[in-house]
Amino acid sequence: MRRTIIAVATAILTIAVAASPAAASHGNKANAGPPDNAQQDVQTNKLTTGGTAAYSHGRAQLDRTAITMSTGGSDLHVYDASYEASWYGQTTCTDRNWINWKCDHMDIKFNTRRMSGASTSKWQSLGCHEFGHSGGLGHRWHSTDTNDNSCMQEDIWPRYLDTHDIDAVNQLF
Repeated sequence: MRRTIIAVATAILTIAVAASPAAASHGNKANAGPPDNAQQDVQTNKLTTGGTAAYSHGRAQLDRTAITMSTGGSDLHVYDASYEASWYGQTTCTDRNWINWKCDHMDIKFNTRRMSGASTSKWQSLGCHEFGHSGGLGHRWHSTDTNDNSCMQEDIWPRYLDTHDIDAVNQLF
């Protein structure tokens, strides 16, 4: 019995240690990814025009990685609403795989209150950013994105995942 317990504990510890982040320079994963697999089904929930632009562009950006996006409902749920919060968007893991601690289900929320009057370009940048989180990416800073072209930066509004971002997601699969 004792050997079984030790073997199980060792296996769990090995799995926990082996789970690696997408990339060290991407910092905190913002309570989201990495996803538990490379096939992500997405369900939208009555999005506004801005939310639809964010969803479409974000999904297209993640499709440039090893992750394959499809329409469904089991992995990502996308919402937009007027949230009384200071954030523009939020990606949260709502169900983790207990074996490898990767995310099995995520919610992406766009805050229409904060994005009121925003251009389509800004909505697309937000979508790219939040879908990047669902792919396991954390935030980037100028020191790790010196040409300021990654949508994973917080204080600027680029519209695309750069090659560093794509490589970081692809390392997961």
